[in-house]
Amino acid sequence: MKLRPIIALIAFCGAASLALADAPATMYIFPAGGQRGTSVDFRVGGLYLHESCSFEMTGPGITAPAKINATETVWFEGPVIPLPDSQQAEDYPRDMAGTMTIAADAAPGFRTWRVWTDQGAVPSSPFIVGDLPEIVEQEIDGDPIPVPVALPITVNGRVFPREDVDLWSFDARAGQTITCMALTRKLGSPFEARLEIRDSQGSRIAESSATSPPGTDALVRFTAPADGTYTVGIHDLKFGGLQHYVYRLTITAGPFVDRVFPLGGRRGTTAKFELMGSNLPSGPVELALPADGGNRWLTNLGLPGNSGRQISVELDDLREQIEQEPNDTLGQAQPVEPPVVCNGRIGRPGDVDYWSVRVLKGQALEFDFRAVRLGSPVDPVIATFDREGKEISRVEANFSDRHILPSFPEDGEYFVSIGERTPSRGSDAFAYRLRIASPAQPDFMLQLARDAVTINRGGETKFKISVYRMNSFAEPIQIQFEGLPPGVSIANALIPAKSNEVELVLKAQMAAAIGARPVRVRGTATLFGKPIERPATFVVRSAQDEIVSETVLVAVAVPTPFKVKGVYEVKYAQRGGKFVRHFSIDRAGFDGPLHVRLADRQARHLQGVHGPPIDVPAGVSEFDYPVFLPPWMEIGRTSRTVVMAVGEVVDPDGSRHKVSFTSLQQNEQIVALVDPGQLSVELGRQSIVAAPGQSHELTIQVGRGQGVNVPVRVELIAAGHIQGISADPVALAVGQTTGTLNIRFAPDSPGPFNMPLIVRATAMKGENDPVVAEAKLEVVRSE
Repeated sequence: MKLRPIIALIAFCGAASLALADAPATMYIFPAGGQRGTSVDFRVGGLYLHESCSFEMTGPGITAPAKINATETVWFEGPVIPLPDSQQAEDYPRDMAGTMTIAADAAPGFRTWRVWTDQGAVPSSPFIVGDLPEIVEQEIDGDPIPVPVALPITVNGRVFPREDVDLWSFDARAGQTITCMALTRKLGSPFEARLEIRDSQGSRIAESSATSPPGTDALVRFTAPADGTYTVGIHDLKFGGLQHYVYRLTITAGPFVDRVFPLGGRRGTTAKFELMGSNLPSGPVELALPADGGNRWLTNLGLPGNSGRQISVELDDLREQIEQEPNDTLGQAQPVEPPVVCNGRIGRPGDVDYWSVRVLKGQALEFDFRAVRLGSPVDPVIATFDREGKEISRVEANFSDRHILPSFPEDGEYFVSIGERTPSRGSDAFAYRLRIASPAQPDFMLQLARDAVTINRGGETKFKISVYRMNSFAEPIQIQFEGLPPGVSIANALIPAKSNEVELVLKAQMAAAIGARPVRVRGTATLFGKPIERPATFVVRSAQDEIVSETVLVAVAVPTPFKVKGVYEVKYAQRGGKFVRHFSIDRAGFDGPLHVRLADRQARHLQGVHGPPIDVPAGVSEFDYPVFLPPWMEIGRTSRTVVMAVGEVVDPDGSRHKVSFTSLQQNEQIVALVDPGQLSVELGRQSIVAAPGQSHELTIQVGRGQGVNVPVRVELIAAGHIQGISADPVALAVGQTTGTLNIRFAPDSPGPFNMPLIVRATAMKGENDPVVAEAKLEVVRSE
């Protein structure tokens, strides 16, 4: 049966009766970067991306596919999550695969990527182009096994599943200084990394601090006390872990710059920079700063060797002044003549820097403090004083940069002090730049809340734009959208005078074309009788710089016409068995077939519950969905599982669009109270020795509950990475309760046995109605 076109559906039932589309989302790209001059096979983990989705990588030097396609999702169950943690909602992203090529001359640094489907667009996330050799973790389940690497290296890994620890081993010489840095949070990962260094005897010799400011990435540096093999372990501070706990771990014995001082310099000049880090030149380095370009400049500082590390330096057109200690009191204040950029540091706990300027009565000077935006940890206190030392103003900035515009009631010398709000904080890392100059002309900047927006066909959505008004700019701003998709419109695109933000409404006609387009957003205002125009931008924050995008991806999405509905019910279900739930479909005129499976978003952690994909034929409005409860599930817990339905709608032009429906509402959940299972399996012993070329006989005993008077099949299950072990399945006839598994080890190095084997007993009560029990068997290596 041909599917009814979506246009007809909307006309038939009205937009108000349509279900909301399942908006696509992304949770990770893995690996999160790649070396220039290489091809990178990558995975994007996302929700509701279906069989394929559109993909875009921005910036020069990378050739990426326009589409990425569904592939087998890497999944490890990990440890059982006890109540009440198992009651939390959880997403289950599915992997989409693609391959990109990074040109050999691609500039190192950050790029952005994003995806979209017929149900919407997803905002951008960062990706890194590096210049060190790179490897990608070959993920396996079980206890950690050290993986040897050669330095320098950037490791792309994931802490997955929960409680995972990754180990990377390397050789170092006595006296060699090694730096290990894990990039996590600034990749968009929720991973709060902790690093630990151990020597070949297992003794801990260094670790990263757990007291670093929130959101910063972990770094540990050590000097090898002796020749040997060292191991860096990486795990989450709270021993969390999931598919999106992605990291990039750089391990190097080469030059590594933590930071520079000053944090910037004057365009078109040669400036000296003090370098802080390891394996660096003893004195400052001179750098020729570019004469044009933006306000940030990424540089590798011209160091010998290939550290893979770049530093962001701010550029300005004003004269630069470096603080000269001591300048800790009004009497020691360092005089400067505006316009100037003052470069200083809160070099020790309790340090305060004083600067003095001579001004005329009523002279307008702007003091622009810059630190946080440049990656400095300063939490500043900024104060101004008159020539008698009387405090005029004080600002505590709370980890933010500030502009202040003091008043000067008479001619004379005035002072500004810079300190740290927490007196116990301060070091060479606490650098800042204080720009003192006449206020610039009134101006404005526009910032987008996101760089992707989705509008359901026949619907509308709100879109926020923020205004940063500078130097008393208060005029109204007219907003223009360039390149909107056909059928999409916006009314009253005006930011009122003095307003700092506006929510605009984008509307899509019922016949608007499905798809996504990059749109430029600009603002125009009148100042001193002349128009000024500024672009609206979206900023993706990264570890080394800010990635500024001047486009927003506007997507017109297909609303979902159908809904899956249920009547709330709670029943008991045996773990290790099947549980079936009945659903109905509100088709709302949609007559096509539907594909039903477990939803990408779940009301609770599934704790091993799984279910098959099933097809509901065209026109059918009821179905039963089976889920299987694992035999190790917690008894007494309430299991809540959510399904999704996927269908295709057809436009009048013949184009087909995938749509889906998920409901997390209680009525649509598969709710089961977990009871003990109907089958059990016990082992004659709990462990065996892995002796190459030998075999073991393992006694098994099976217990059957009521209604399981059927044959039982017993088999040995090993994780995919465990090689060289086998056992023929054993069939136990009706009434037979014991048997023997003959477990054989291959002659050549079987293993690795970093996790238990599973002995699984399965009884088939009927077609597609298994009852399962499991027991763990530890394997110990022979000496």
